[in-house]
Amino acid sequence: MLSLATGCISITKKPVTPHTFASTPRAVSELRRGWAQAVVGDYPVMAYMARESTGTLEVVREQFDPRPFGIGVKKGATPLTAAITSALRKTMDDSTYMQVLRNWALAIGKIDPPATPGVVPETKDVPQLADGKLQVGIELAFAPMEFYDELKHEAGADIELAQALAKALGVEFEIVTMGFDDLLPALESGKVDIVMSAMTITPARAGHADFVPYMMAGTGILVKLGNPTNIRRLHDLCGKTVALQEGTAQVGIVQSINCE
Repeated sequence: MLSLATGCISITKKPVTPHTFASTPRAVSELRRGWAQAVVGDYPVMAYMARESTGTLEVVREQFDPRPFGIGVKKGATPLTAAITSALRKTMDDSTYMQVLRNWALAIGKIDPPATPGVVPETKDVPQLADGKLQVGIELAFAPMEFYDELKHEAGADIELAQALAKALGVEFEIVTMGFDDLLPALESGKVDIVMSAMTITPARAGHADFVPYMMAGTGILVKLGNPTNIRRLHDLCGKTVALQEGTAQVGIVQSINCE
């Protein structure tokens, strides 16, 4: 829009038009069909989608605004949080953690080992683990973090890291699958012991769960190969239709873009 009221010409860009979908693959299909000009999501997922696109999609530049993924634990469950933190340190000490990240081309997201808790309880003394299981809430639609492979088996970095945590704790590993928006309510209700599903730690989510950081991941922008709409930064999304998975941190990031 042009304005001459102040004796100068100013240009106001159209706002971003965000469309949210139940899953990332559904959002990517909107890009493929030309109904969206970009998909915005966690960088590891966008990079994986580009790699699996057989040369039809690409990721813009590097990741923006890296933030930590967290293992969610019910608020106030201090013994379980301490046990998970200690188990994560063990996977880092024996190199399992880095092996998993390298297997999925996620080494860029490594973090330093968390501080050792002041008191680390025995697994048998953690109420949530008394049944000998670590029940993990996961949405299996977020490759390469968690997804079903071509044989319909659970696969991905979060799956392997959660299995390693269970092994370090000396308990069995059990997946409880659900939609992403259902993860924190399931944690709060006690349906699962932890959630581990590429969940970015945000202030809003920290109001519903305690988090143990385990990986850094930024935001990625997925576009058609050749970047036909010339998107180089988040602000370039102004005036464009953007597909996102509902409930992700990127929804808030896109909605906060100032296009004035």
